[in-house]
Amino acid sequence: MVLDITENHYSPKPSRFQAQIDLSFLGVPLFTLLLLRYLSLLVDHMLVGDIIEPLVEGLGTLSITSAIYFLANWSAVPIWVKPIPAFLLYSSILSLAQKIVTVSVREINHLFEPIATSLYILMVGYLGSQTWLTLYPALETTIQNNPYMNMLSPILKAGLAEPINNIIILATALTSVLALTGLGANNPNSYLRYLSATVGEKLPQVALINFSALYYLFFIRHYLFELSGINPQFLAVGEWVLICAAFYLGYRNLRDYAETSLVRQDLTGTWSKHIQQVETNNDPKLEHLSALVERFVDHGHRDELLTHLTILLYESDTKTNQITQIIGLITNYQDTKPPRIGFPWQIDNTRRYNQQRRKQIINTVLASIKLG
Repeated sequence: MVLDITENHYSPKPSRFQAQIDLSFLGVPLFTLLLLRYLSLLVDHMLVGDIIEPLVEGLGTLSITSAIYFLANWSAVPIWVKPIPAFLLYSSILSLAQKIVTVSVREINHLFEPIATSLYILMVGYLGSQTWLTLYPALETTIQNNPYMNMLSPILKAGLAEPINNIIILATALTSVLALTGLGANNPNSYLRYLSATVGEKLPQVALINFSALYYLFFIRHYLFELSGINPQFLAVGEWVLICAAFYLGYRNLRDYAETSLVRQDLTGTWSKHIQQVETNNDPKLEHLSALVERFVDHGHRDELLTHLTILLYESDTKTNQITQIIGLITNYQDTKPPRIGFPWQIDNTRRYNQQRRKQIINTVLASIKLG
């Protein structure tokens, strides 16, 4: 307290201990974060099942996005930033739902997984579109009213929101369609499996490439040709070089994958060549091994093969650890299960795919042993 002589009364003066920051805005975000984290730990330690892992991961992500969402209500946060935490929150909820649905329907039919992923991408794209349309006007106003950000005004012109929104929609639709390449995951066709492995399993990278390519085509390209001062012929040549390089790399990777896959398929029965090259004095046992190999490849019967192969390896003085490794290749192998509900062609594709995998296992086993 300080005495005011002119007014003849005491006037309070704030001390340095009274000047405190109001941290009440952290209450709800911290409570939400801790609550969902605690719920995630409870689920992880008390429940078991196929959906537990994605559920725990989803709750962990949701705890962070929820905290950020409530933290954005702080008055110091710029108004144009507020739609972003909302997008993150809703996207994390959709992601959690998509993972649970995917795990639940995967055992019924693997075709449901890429379809669910495709629908999820469409919904996230819609959220992204609405977020951009909500964010842009506030961002434009902020830039125009801030003298330090005037340099960005020519870039963020009026009317820019709709073109970028169209790019978001197109990129989302294209990525959603490409997600359906996951339908070829277990297909015996090497090219379909390649598309599934390179596109269907790398959707975040694919989405980024799609958006970047469309943004360049519909926005940046215009400014480069019209305003940059660079010779348009040089730009056109550069574009064609990139296109040709992309097609060449894609073709080379597809060819290498197909060639490797064809070798693994062993369509000519390479195990017979392996058996002919094995050094042994006991031909009847070798002939019996060939018959057991064919039964395993064609029908998946492996019990007698394991017994016979173990005896041959033991009689050939193979080390115990080597026998364990070789036999483990067969014992650890599991067929891809056919769908519980599906089409006849799916059952046939699964059968052929499993045969190819069994051939690969047998070739690996017989190439690594020497009987004699």
